[in-house]
Amino acid sequence: MSSSSAIFETFVGAFEGSISVLLTLLAGYVMAKRGYLDRETVRSISKQCASLFLPCLIVEQMGPHLTKSKLSDVWIVPLWGFVSTALAHLIGWAGQRLLKLPYWTIAACGRTNANALPLLLLQSLEKTGVLNTLAQDGESMSETLSRAKTLILLNSVVQQTFTFEIAPSIIARDRPKGNADPESPNRLGSERGRLPTVVQDPERVGLLEDHDGMHDVEEPERTWTDQCRTREALGDITEVPNMHWPAALRPLKKPVKTVASFMRPPLIATIIAFILGMVPQLHYAFLDEDGPLYVSITQSVTNLGELFVALQTFTVGAELAVLPSTKPGFLPTSWILTVRFVVMTAISVLFVWATAGRGLYVDDRMVWFILILAPVGPSAMLLGSVAEMVDVSQGPIAGYLTIAYLASPLMAAVCSLGLEVVESAASRAGL
Repeated sequence: MSSSSAIFETFVGAFEGSISVLLTLLAGYVMAKRGYLDRETVRSISKQCASLFLPCLIVEQMGPHLTKSKLSDVWIVPLWGFVSTALAHLIGWAGQRLLKLPYWTIAACGRTNANALPLLLLQSLEKTGVLNTLAQDGESMSETLSRAKTLILLNSVVQQTFTFEIAPSIIARDRPKGNADPESPNRLGSERGRLPTVVQDPERVGLLEDHDGMHDVEEPERTWTDQCRTREALGDITEVPNMHWPAALRPLKKPVKTVASFMRPPLIATIIAFILGMVPQLHYAFLDEDGPLYVSITQSVTNLGELFVALQTFTVGAELAVLPSTKPGFLPTSWILTVRFVVMTAISVLFVWATAGRGLYVDDRMVWFILILAPVGPSAMLLGSVAEMVDVSQGPIAGYLTIAYLASPLMAAVCSLGLEVVESAASRAGL
């Protein structure tokens, strides 16, 4: 088979996989547009995906691969996930400064859809046979796909942690000048997990004190809508009680709260998967098919995790339908799509071409392919939720996201180019 014929077949297989992803998105979009799903339902499903199904998928996929012998093979993936995400944000910031774009374009350039979309694309690539070229000797297709999912999820956890820390403060800068200062300490998102100052009931004046002990500070009146928005945006945070710290433990208060602010369900699941993978007794009990808890506990976690990929992709399509959408503008849309599909592809390809097969990290076709694929693609849907949280108009963001996901078949070209680079690096390494 000629080289050009192999490239064409790879492109066709990747394109078919991309169309499968687009049709899954379209199904969610149509169902929401026809009224079968309203905004609250879509939001609830999305929250369940992030809080339950994704953590279950992380535990059952990553746990078996996070062993002492395998960690040396995968460390490059989370490291590159952090570096590529930071680079994408820096490129987005440069474009925002030079082109005078809205601040939300920085986060849109920096944060790709790092879980549902690439996971579903990998499943489709397995069906079309594209993943055959990335399998190790003696490895079945199911084992290859499982290993690929683990690498994608490792990258996803890093990107999510990075984005949750900086996206709210970036997007908040797009609020109209008359609104509160985005950096104000009383603004949601400016301090992780901080609750607004207590507002006293006028009929119970004197029964409560401001939580900082100040009596003479007047708070601006908060409307019922503001209070509802705050409760909705905080979500689970408002359910956490404010602990009283004994004097002997008060030095630990700040570091503990800082660490706790990072503890979101996907990261907690990663820690659990790491512990299960690294402790031999736990690995046998939970992750070995002959283990005493595998059939009862691990299998139920697997069943829940398997719901994530298709359901989350379906929900992304539904979110595009229920978010209030306005025209995002030609320049912002063109710039973000260029960064997400062209610039990040070029950076990833150059990185793998320059480093793969040179003894710097593991010689593994799948790892190299994921290093190219992971930083590329449409922006994450959570940008709309972050905009709502910090009181910024979702319209332009939703309009851009609709266009970006319609452009998702461009991932076929990325996959085809990536596989060519991987084969070139494999030849250099003698694989």
